[in-house]
Amino acid sequence: MKKWRVTAAGLCIGLAAISLYGCQNAGESTTAAEETAAEAGSEEKTDGSDQESQEPMTMRVATWNVDSKAHPDIKKMSEIIKENGVEIMGFQEIDVNNTRNDYDMVQDFVNDDYPYVHFAKGRDFANGGFGVGVTSQYELKEVSSIPIESTGSKATKVLERTVFEKDGREIAFYVTHTSWENTDLRRRQFAEIIERVKMEPTEYKIMVADWNADQSLYEYTMFEDGFHIANGKDGKWLDTFNGTDDSMKVLTVDNIITTKNIRITDVGTVHSDMADHDMLWADLEFLDQAEGEPASDNRALGQEVTASSTKEGSDPYMLNDYDMDTCWTAAEVGEQSVVLELDRVYDGSQAEIYWGDGKPESCTVEVSTDGSTYREAAVTETEDHTEAALDGEVKFIRLDVNGSQPVQIRELQVFDDFIVPESVPEENLLENGDMEAEDGWEFADITVPAEDGADQPAASYEFGYGEDAHGGSRAAVITKTGKEAAGDGVIRQTISIEPNKRYQLSFWHKTDTLDSASFTYEINQKDKDGNTISTHLAKLNDNLNMSREYREFDYNFITSPYAVSADIVLHVVAGEGSLYLDDVAVREVIPTEAVFVEADKAELEVGETGKVTAQILPGSANDLTFHWTSSDESVITVAEDGTVTAVGEGSAYARYENSGDLTAESSVLITVK
Repeated sequence: MKKWRVTAAGLCIGLAAISLYGCQNAGESTTAAEETAAEAGSEEKTDGSDQESQEPMTMRVATWNVDSKAHPDIKKMSEIIKENGVEIMGFQEIDVNNTRNDYDMVQDFVNDDYPYVHFAKGRDFANGGFGVGVTSQYELKEVSSIPIESTGSKATKVLERTVFEKDGREIAFYVTHTSWENTDLRRRQFAEIIERVKMEPTEYKIMVADWNADQSLYEYTMFEDGFHIANGKDGKWLDTFNGTDDSMKVLTVDNIITTKNIRITDVGTVHSDMADHDMLWADLEFLDQAEGEPASDNRALGQEVTASSTKEGSDPYMLNDYDMDTCWTAAEVGEQSVVLELDRVYDGSQAEIYWGDGKPESCTVEVSTDGSTYREAAVTETEDHTEAALDGEVKFIRLDVNGSQPVQIRELQVFDDFIVPESVPEENLLENGDMEAEDGWEFADITVPAEDGADQPAASYEFGYGEDAHGGSRAAVITKTGKEAAGDGVIRQTISIEPNKRYQLSFWHKTDTLDSASFTYEINQKDKDGNTISTHLAKLNDNLNMSREYREFDYNFITSPYAVSADIVLHVVAGEGSLYLDDVAVREVIPTEAVFVEADKAELEVGETGKVTAQILPGSANDLTFHWTSSDESVITVAEDGTVTAVGEGSAYARYENSGDLTAESSVLITVK
């Protein structure tokens, strides 16, 4: 095992001098919808010299969840974007050539004002694509998309990255759409995104997203240490979701987040009837130096906290919200406990506990990887805080305190590095994954009863093995008869898994007449008592585009701290026809976090050759298999060794992309003259 950290040269992120939240009560939000956004003015800056300072570079960016299920008018949306002076926008919930919206929505954003677009597929959906994208006034010099961890979500998610240039400054623009299902998953995603952006070699970085942070304003605190946050600037929160959802506690789900060498000068929304989200925009000013210095990677920010008792008006998240002026306060005197759960396992270094007026008379710190078996950490008292040595692997930190007055904690900070293994076992955890034997798999035909007494026929299923295989001599075949009939044809196997690990389910599939809605795959993690771990249950339907030729499908998942086994279940639930499955595997993997592609020559002449190279982080990642392609072979061709040959005039991307359905790519633009 090794600790992995990448510090890119020129990375400039800092610590805010004033907390975003200040003394604002947790959960407060301010609604503001503005029909148009005013042009941002620029501040005069002085550097203390007699020389006249230059005007700073400014830009307006935006984010918009366009709600494809509502069949939005993309051309009208483009007009709204132009009217409001947006220079580059990230959008979420975009359909591309699927049965819900049978056209390329991304290309519909292309016009004379916004000639550049990019789409990052989050998942197969409805026999097409669904994901996030960018529409831009500026040419996209680099584009990439890498999946983000989505265990427990109803849909897989992706982080899109584009790089463009304005006035001689290169800017990395990230777009994503994180999960709504539970805050545990969302915190894992936030932490993963922060780490990826820190790897970014480009100096200026912007993140836009529907973050789905709908349970508390405190969800954004994970970004406070190293970034500026637009929605929430100066304590002003803008509701961007204009639909109805009783599960949402706050509606401030959309946000624009920048590194601290970018100053956010103004923020607003644009309301329309185009979607169930309002467009959120921000005016940015690009600085020559960052505003402040970052802390040393405080891992506790925004992580899960539980307390044995909490005083009314207080909140456990006040003890890891980056704000020293707010305290978590226990509701009672005497023995109390606080448990911090980190998003993943770290190589423990140190925890620091800053007390309020209610400093305890005693404090014990214990750490754990599974949340049940703890070991005590050595504690040292300093003048203004308590330090605990976190030796070894850590995911849970428990404080047991005792005092004659209610204990107060101003801030709990944790400093350590998450662990990336140098290698993992390569064996398949499934028995008979290649379908060459008879053992391992259970076949089941589950008849779904008719609803409300309706005369609904039951489907019939046949299970077996056929010779039309991807590899070897045969494949498993599930055949459903009765197109409108109800039923569930299942192939199932239970495997042993380890907690706090990352695995990949992969298989090869083909069909004759089934479609995307016909198939569901399920990974049901269970604890030692056989109970389903609901926060990590993956059950995804309409996520697999079928074809008549074998295609590879991959899905990465993380295991719960309490997981000991998992049911791997593949369902045929609709349509009529046969599903062929072969080379099914579950293996431990090291996920790819980022891929950066570089060309030795950005411009070539016809007939000239160049070279492209790719850097994968971490270097031990093994979940994706990449190969080189060209976005337009009439302009360039790209050999497997990265040799680029200029064929004809124009511009095209040299693309390094994954071979399977788990969409991942990183591309660099090459111009041929």
